[in-house]
Parts: sequence; C-alpha cells; structure tokens
Amino acid sequence: MDTKDANLSRRNFLKHSALGMVGLGAGIGGFDGLQWALGSDVLPAPAEKSKVVAIKSGGIMSSGKPGAEIVQRMVEEGMFSLTGKKTVAEAWRTFFTPEDIVGIKINPIGGVKLSTRPEVVNAITRGLVAAGVKENNIIIWDRFSYHLITAGFPLNQGNSGVRCYGTEPTAGYDKKIYYESLDDDFSLRQDDGARSLFSTIVTQHVTAIINVPVMKDHGIAGVTLCLKNLAFGAINNTPRFHPSPYFCDPASAEVCVHPALREKVRLHIVDALQACFDGGPASMKAWTMWNEERLFFGTDPVAIDRIGLEIIDKKRKENNCPSVFQKAKHIATAGKKGLGVYDRQYIDFIELNV
Repeated sequence: MDTKDANLSRRNFLKHSALGMVGLGAGIGGFDGLQWALGSDVLPAPAEKSKVVAIKSGGIMSSGKPGAEIVQRMVEEGMFSLTGKKTVAEAWRTFFTPEDIVGIKINPIGGVKLSTRPEVVNAITRGLVAAGVKENNIIIWDRFSYHLITAGFPLNQGNSGVRCYGTEPTAGYDKKIYYESLDDDFSLRQDDGARSLFSTIVTQHVTAIINVPVMKDHGIAGVTLCLKNLAFGAINNTPRFHPSPYFCDPASAEVCVHPALREKVRLHIVDALQACFDGGPASMKAWTMWNEERLFFGTDPVAIDRIGLEIIDKKRKENNCPSVFQKAKHIATAGKKGLGVYDRQYIDFIELNV
C-alpha cells in the first residue's frame, strides 16, 4: 500500500470510528446515518419538497435600520407560512415546548455593520415566549463573547431576562464530544490536534437551537449562510479547515451532520435585510452590500443555502465579480450526506411580501 492509500485508509477508519463512538451511540440511524457513514454521492428523490419561505418588506432598510414592528410582522408571517398555523403561539409550538432551553445561534462577526440584527433576534424571542418558553431559558450565543458585544448584544449570564454569552471565554468546550477529521491542514492544528471540540452551549446548556445567520459571501468558503455559520460557530480548532484544497469542505457539512448539532437544530432563519456579495465575512465595503430586505425561513439548511448561494452569485455577476458557485462546495456535500435537499427542482421556494 503506497503512502496516499495509507492516508486515505486511515482517514476513512477515523471517520468510521468516530461514527461508531459518537454517531450511532447518539441515535443517528436509518438512511441518513447510512449516507453519512458511507459518504454516498447518490441520493433518491425526497418524499416531498423542502420548503423555503422568503418574506420581503420593501423599503425596510431605507433609513439604514429596520423598524422593529415591521421585522416583527415579517417574522410572524414567515412562521405562519412555514408552519401553516394561524397564531404566533401555535406557529412557534410547532418546534418548541415550554420546557425547552433554546439557543439562538447568531452571526456577529460583522459588527453592527453586517451581523444578525437585534431586531430580528428580539422578534424571535417574542415568538418563543408566546409559545411558553421562559425568557431566561433563551440563550443568544456564538463562539466569542466580544463578537456578541460588538454586534450590539449585551452579555447576560444572570437569572432573569434573555441570556447572552459566548463559548469563549464563558461556556468553554466539551472534551467528550468532538468532531475528528484528517481533512485539514495539519500544520494549523491547535491544542486539540485532529479534534474540534463542541461548545458546551451546544452539548450541555440548550435542548434546542435556532440558527440565525446573515446572507453574505465568504472569501474562502464561497458563502456563509446556515451551514457555515452553525458549524464553525459550534466548534474550536477551525483554522485548519480553511486552506486549499479544503476551503471549509467537508468540515462545514460534517459538523452539522454530527448528532451533537443535528439532534438539536430545529429552525433556520436567515437575516437578509442587508446582504454582502463580496469581501465577506467581516471586512465589508459599502459598495459590496445591498438591501435584500428579506428574511428566509426553513428547516432544511441545505435548501436555504442553495437559494442563498444563487442570490449571492447573481449579485456578484451583476457587479462583475467571479462566480462562487463551485467554491461553495460544502453545500452540495451536506446534501450528499443527507442533511437536506440540494437539487433545486426539489426545493419549494415561497416568496411573499408584507
């Protein structure tokens, strides 16, 4: 066996061993679990189309800041359309119970310029409270506390009100639950070597997660939407996945497939009130941003990311920027691993105005 074959065999053994220790033990099974284990590229047509709802409010960003009442109406209409329910409480109870501790995973890396907006998070919080979730059982979180602060989210670890804190330096990482991969640049591995530990927010603090990313391009991964925001915000030791030839793939997909996340993520709401087509995820220039004025709702992160990728790619072409469609290969990878629907013909994209 030559060196290349040996490395591939070791990589496959490592992934299959991780599946045996963590994946199967945590209850992942059936066809989805088989797809993850075998890495099959062939998936049958889904039993039903994945639903992605986009709610638009034209002019909401005309003054540079969205009105809280309009955002509230957008969130409510999005949840009504997604669930088919007629009241706020019923819509949110489709996904959450009064006993849940709900983590709202935001994307705050863009500061006040281009991060998940507090107005959107506040509207989500009101929906959860209407469903019976206690305020103090709602946790706004991301990897770094200072990113939360710079994006306009005051920290709160107290016993009243909505909580808000980061994995670093507050919650820390769970040494027993991790993603292990050799599909990386080994020279950039940090203290945990080939392992990336999950945040204890994910593994211990919450029972359910709402993923609330922003619509923007990413200089390495092509785009950062549901999958990238969730995966690399939930684990440590991530720089090793960025260089060529990986560009955050397959790590972004595989972390999201991991039972630690997959069994808790129930809803995705993309904040696309403002979006970015070039220079993301952090150093945006004014001319690369536009007012998309929409929120996207769904339970399938692959389908949402496929729609978002098309929108960003179209905007890039309109501004003479190269396509990122082939670059953002982690989205297709997530589809192949059974996390959602990538094939556009099986995505039911519903566009509404309020």
